Amino acid sequence: MFRKLATLGVASVVGISLIGAGVAATFTQTTQSSQAINVGTMHVSLSSATGTPSNSNETLTFDAFGPTGSTFTTGDHAVTITNDGNIPVLELVATIGSSGDPTLISQLYVCEVSSGTVIYNGLLSNGGSQNIQGTLAVNATDGYIINVYAGNSTTACGAVTTVGATAVAGTSTAPSLTGTAVQGKTATVSLTVSYSA
Repeated sequence: MFRKLATLGVASVVGISLIGAGVAATFTQTTQSSQAINVGTMHVSLSSATGTPSNSNETLTFDAFGPTGSTFTTGDHAVTITNDGNIPVLELVATIGSSGDPTLISQLYVCEVSSGTVIYNGLLSNGGSQNIQGTLAVNATDGYIINVYAGNSTTACGAVTTVGATAVAGTSTAPSLTGTAVQGKTATVSLTVSYSA
């Protein structure tokens, strides 16, 4: 009898231990967060009382100037920049460019002013690129003035030649065109402003 009870006791312990081994509880859960990303549209346009816009107002062309003598100014061409996209844009660099007769280009001077500050005032061929960093908010405007000249001429830059200095309209000093090599020649001057968003 003792043997039966011992066997029954061992079997009961084994049975109870097997019940616990097969039973387990596992709880699971997941969470998620999401956000839609809507990319805006960058579009900057140009306008001027003295220029003709094209290419969705991204290009502005002024009437041909001349024929001219050895001392001249094209006059201060005021250009309005408008951010008509739906995101702010950064104005990064203004780059002066030219094409045409190299002898004529080597004698031309240019005055560039943005937001009352001289971007460049000097020999066109030395102009290159100038940093003009600033933020243009949605629907906001900024502007610049460009004037090509030779000889002592009235410009928005005046005598100020220091990049970043406040522009003071007056006489910009430069030599007049010289030599017969420039007579009858043509040059085209451009100002390209680069933007980022």
